[in-house]
Amino acid sequence: MKKIIIVLMGILLLSNLSFGQTKYAPHVKGDSAMLFEFSGLGFLWADNYRGGFGYKKFLNDKTAVRGAFSLSNQKESITEYIPQGWVGEDGSDSEFSIGLEVVGELHKNKGKVDPYFGAGGGFFMTRTKYVEPVSGPQGTALTATEVKNNLDDDAITAFTFFGLLGVEYAINTAVSLAAEYHLGFTFGSEPDMVVKEPSGTETSYSGGKYSNFGINSVGVLTLAIYLDK
Repeated sequence: MKKIIIVLMGILLLSNLSFGQTKYAPHVKGDSAMLFEFSGLGFLWADNYRGGFGYKKFLNDKTAVRGAFSLSNQKESITEYIPQGWVGEDGSDSEFSIGLEVVGELHKNKGKVDPYFGAGGGFFMTRTKYVEPVSGPQGTALTATEVKNNLDDDAITAFTFFGLLGVEYAINTAVSLAAEYHLGFTFGSEPDMVVKEPSGTETSYSGGKYSNFGINSVGVLTLAIYLDK
């Protein structure tokens, strides 16, 4: 109950913000918006849309297209205790990911509560690399074990294709909230895991594949801030 009250208070706050005109106006050709997502019903701060940058544009008063792009490159150093008189090198744990989503929407565009439907597709890829920290007596040649795309990590390549049904609620001419359902197909595969030993020997392990077809809700409380309104 507390979460619902917080969300309602947040929507009321947004509706009272001044973004130029406060009266509702239908969308027209050229309207564009930056997209964000709330991190959850219990929190009011907005996160990056689909984990990255989101943008929406109306091609005419009924048709809009939106896109999302995400890019992440994380690396963490791993250290271990080195006895006195020994030498060592830190290890690392890194992850690189990139994603893209493109969606077309068809709107009724006849009121503050605007049902819409559409279709879209997306691509997402993640790769990982682990380098083990090493140490040894001075004069020892240090060579670390490397593991690329560990099958226990999140390394994956995925494609998704879906239809959607959603509702956008216009708080005012510049701000709206939307939620939608997706019905679609997702196909994913894990890249081969490659282990490189200090001796230079490389061993490869085949990754698996998966597919999924079903309905899921996404974009709960997606915030759109329209530009030049």
